[in-house]
Amino acid sequence: MIEAAAPDGIRQLDAETLLERLLGDRDSSGVRAAFDELRRSGTPFHRLAPGADGCSYAVIGEPAGGQLRILLRQADQPGSRDTTAVQPQSAAGPATGAAGHDLQVLLDRAPMITWLRDAGGRIVWCRGRIATRHGTVDCAAVAQALRLTPRPAAEKRPAAGPDAEPPAAVAADPVPRRFRMEIPGGAQGARIVLDAAETDASDGGSIGFAVDAAPLLEAEQTLSRFVRTMTETFAHLTVGLAIFDRNQTLVMFNPALVQMWQADPAWLARRPSLREIIDRLRANRRIPEAADFHGWRRKLTGLFEDTEAADYEELWHLSDGSDIRVLARPHPHGSLAFVFDDITERLRLEQQFRHSIDLRRATLNRLDEGLAVFDHDGLLQIVSAAFHEIWGTDAASIRPAMHARELMPLVAGLTVETDVWRRMLTFVTSDETREPWDARLTLGSGRILRARFAPLPDGSTLAAFSDITDSERFARALHERNEVLEAAEEMRSAVLDQISHRLRTPLNTIFGFSQLIADRSFGALSDSQRGYAEGIIEAARQLLASVDEVSDLAALEIDRAYDEDGGPALADTLMLTGQLLERRAAEAGINLRIGTPGAECDPASEPGRLRQIAFGLAADAIGRCPAGGSVELGARPLDPALVEIFAIVRPVDGGQPSQLSPTADPPTHGFLRRLAEQEGGSFVFSVAGAAGPEIAVRLPNRAAEQAEIWEAADVDRPRDGADGVTSEDCGLAEPEGVAGGDQGPGGKLAS
Repeated sequence: MIEAAAPDGIRQLDAETLLERLLGDRDSSGVRAAFDELRRSGTPFHRLAPGADGCSYAVIGEPAGGQLRILLRQADQPGSRDTTAVQPQSAAGPATGAAGHDLQVLLDRAPMITWLRDAGGRIVWCRGRIATRHGTVDCAAVAQALRLTPRPAAEKRPAAGPDAEPPAAVAADPVPRRFRMEIPGGAQGARIVLDAAETDASDGGSIGFAVDAAPLLEAEQTLSRFVRTMTETFAHLTVGLAIFDRNQTLVMFNPALVQMWQADPAWLARRPSLREIIDRLRANRRIPEAADFHGWRRKLTGLFEDTEAADYEELWHLSDGSDIRVLARPHPHGSLAFVFDDITERLRLEQQFRHSIDLRRATLNRLDEGLAVFDHDGLLQIVSAAFHEIWGTDAASIRPAMHARELMPLVAGLTVETDVWRRMLTFVTSDETREPWDARLTLGSGRILRARFAPLPDGSTLAAFSDITDSERFARALHERNEVLEAAEEMRSAVLDQISHRLRTPLNTIFGFSQLIADRSFGALSDSQRGYAEGIIEAARQLLASVDEVSDLAALEIDRAYDEDGGPALADTLMLTGQLLERRAAEAGINLRIGTPGAECDPASEPGRLRQIAFGLAADAIGRCPAGGSVELGARPLDPALVEIFAIVRPVDGGQPSQLSPTADPPTHGFLRRLAEQEGGSFVFSVAGAAGPEIAVRLPNRAAEQAEIWEAADVDRPRDGADGVTSEDCGLAEPEGVAGGDQGPGGKLAS
C-alpha cells in the first residue's frame, strides 16, 4: 500500500517498481535493505533518500495489519513535514546531488543515531546505528523508544497541517535538552543505555542525537567511587580538612575538623562563610589571640583574591595550650583547601627529645672519661669535654661530622703506640660483627690512658679514654708492698722455725732429764738435790711458757681484709682476743672477763698491732693469775688524748698472784713495750695495783682529734673520760664458753 506525496505516475505500482522508479541506481540511504528487513521481520524504517529526479523523499515503511505500508513524502517541498530534515544541510540550497549523498553517508556511519521530530513530537525520520559492548542498536529501536518517551521539557504545540505555515512565532531554545534512554534487547537480557540530546528546530520540531552512554556511565561510577573513597579517607584523617569555594563558603569538612574546632556539625553543614566561622571560633577561643584581630581576619579572607598564588602557613597557639599548624593551598575552580594539624603532642615530644639530648650531653661532659661517638660511616657525632681535656684539643680543632680518618692524626702523634689507631679506624668503619676491645696507651708526657672501643646498637662506635696514671702508680706501690710483706712473712716463718728448733728442743731435753732425776730414775736424791731438780723443772716450765707466748705473738697474723676501712673497733678487738684465749684460760681454771669500752676509747693504732697488744696483755695476765682467779681485759680513757688498754689479775680471796719484780723484764713485756713505742704510746706494769697486778699499754686517742673538730664547729661533744675511771666504767664481759664463776663488780656477760 502506497500513500501520498509520491511523484505522479507511481501510485499504482508495486513496491519493487516503486523503489526502482524512485531511487534509480542510487541507494545511498539503504532504503532497499530497510524494505527487505520490513518484509522479512516487520521492522519499520524511516529514510531520507534522494530521488532519481533530483528531489529528496522521505520513505517511511511500517507493517499495517497483514500488509506493508510505505509512505513517500517530498522532503524539500514547502509545507512538507519532512522539510525540516533537510534544512540544516541546505542553508545554501537544497541538499541534492553529491552533498545530500555525503550527508546521508555521514549520518549512517557516525557512531550515533539521529532523528527528527515534528512540532507534535512525532518521529519524522531516524538514521544511524550504534555498536555497544552489549549489542548493536539501530534507529528503529531508538524510534520505538522515542515514541514511548515524551519529548523532555518540550512544549506541546499544535500539529501543523499540510497547508499551514511554519510556526515561526515560537522562538527555538538553543540549549539542548539531555536525557537518557534504555533500549532492551542487549546481550544476556541487558538493557543498553544511550545518552541523548534534543534541540529545537525553527519550525517547532526538534532534532535529536543519541550516543552510547557506557563510557559516561563508567566515568560516573568511577567518579562516585572516588568521591566515596575520598570521603571515607577524609573521615579517618587525624588532621582537619576544610574546603571553601570561590565565594568563601564552606563546601567540605571532615570529622577531625569538628572535634578540633569544637563546633556543631549541623551548623557546619549549613555551609557558613569563612568570616562567620572565624567569628564563631573566636567566640569559642579556638583561634590565637591576635593584637589586631580585624587585620588578621583580612589576611585570611584576602587569600581568595588570588587563590592560585595562595601559600598560607601559620602556627596557632590556643588558650588551652594546643598548637595547631594551619596550611592553605589552592584548590580547583578558585577554591582553597585549609588543613588543620594538631601538633601539640609532636612539639611536646620534640621538646622532650631536645631536653634528653641536652641532658645526655651534660651528663657525658660530667664524666671523667673522654668519650667520642662515631656513626656507621665513621663521622664524629658526640665528643665530651673530658676528651678535649685528655687530648688537649678544643671545639675548633675537632668539629662535628669530622671523619675518624681526620681525627686520628690529631691524637695519634701524642701516643707511643700507633697500631691502636689503625685498628680503631678499621673497627669504626667495619660492617662486620664487632666485639668490644680495649688497649693501653702511653703519652709522651708519661701519662697512661686506657682506651675502650665498643659497638652501639645502631651501628655507631663508642670510644672511651680514661687516665689511669694514678691507678697504675698505686698498683705498682701495692705490688712493691706485697713483695715486702711476703718477705716479712718468710722472715716470720724463719723466726718461728728457729724458736721451735733452737729453744723448744733444748728446753724439752732439760725438762725431760730433770723429771727423770726428780723421779729417782738414777737413784735416791737428797733433799737438797730434790730441791735443785724441782727448781730446774719449774724454771724450764716458765721458760717454755715464755717461748710459747712469744711464738703465739709472732704467729698472730694481721687480717688485711678485716683491717680495711680503718679496722674494727676496740671493743671488737678485745672480744676477739678473749675468744682466742678462752681455751687457755679455761684449762688454767681462770675466769677471763672482757670489758666493753665506749666510743670515747679509740686508740690511734694500726689494727694488727692493736690486736697484738691486747693479746700480749691478756696472755701475760693469764700466766700470772693463779687457778680460780680472774683476769679483766678492758680499756679506759685517761684523758681526751690518751687511752689505756689494761689487763688486771684478780686472785681468789687469800690467793697470791705470781710474784714478779717491777724491775724484771720478761720477753712479753719487752715485745709489748716495742709495740707501744711504735704507735707513740708507752708500757706500764704495776705489781701491786688497786685490785691486783696490772699490765697496761697507753696509746694516743683518736677521740681527741674528733673533739678538736667539734670545738672548731662549736658543737656539743660527749663527756670526756677522766683519770681514775675503773674497769667497771668500761663494762666487763665474760667470753662465751669460759669457765669461771664470779663476774666481778659491774661486769657484763658477753652477748
